[in-house]
Amino acid sequence: MPILSGCCFCFDLKVGTKFIGVLKLISALMNSIMFAGLLVMLVIMQVGASTAREMHKTSTSPSVDDDYENLNLEMDESAFELMQQHIGMVKLALYVLLGLAVLLIITSSMLIHGVRRNRRGLLIPYMIQESVALLVYIALAIAPLIAIGTYNPIVYFTLSVTGGILIHVYFLLVVFSQYQALGLIRMHEEISMK
Repeated sequence: MPILSGCCFCFDLKVGTKFIGVLKLISALMNSIMFAGLLVMLVIMQVGASTAREMHKTSTSPSVDDDYENLNLEMDESAFELMQQHIGMVKLALYVLLGLAVLLIITSSMLIHGVRRNRRGLLIPYMIQESVALLVYIALAIAPLIAIGTYNPIVYFTLSVTGGILIHVYFLLVVFSQYQALGLIRMHEEISMK
């Protein structure tokens, strides 16, 4: 028995699942381009930060006796270290998100084809990928809170990711309901052939 009887209160499961597949395919294509661009920008930024740090080290004179100047130099050095530390974390998150976006291109295509051809097995990779993506998104919502703290932008980011997670769960329920409906159709066809 399917969990849901329709999608978005106005479509049947088949149309809703096709719509989800097309929507996910378009967003996966856009996300993969965006994450690849962000990774390139981040690599350039990381190289620039390393160069700026080296230039900052060579431009400071070691014979400064002023305590205020020494404090500024220490604060600048700690800011560079903090930036380098978080760039690595952001780069890892972008690699994971880029991998998920590329994988979503493949699984969304399989989802669309599986719904069009009534092939139940082609819906399984999408459901597995979406479950893994949900776990990654939950981790990405919690990690900034742990690493950086509860600053307003971080809290807003976490709330927006939580809203996205709820939409993903609904889409997953729609696809799972279509999977069950295709199983019922297949069972009825097998019974009628006997």
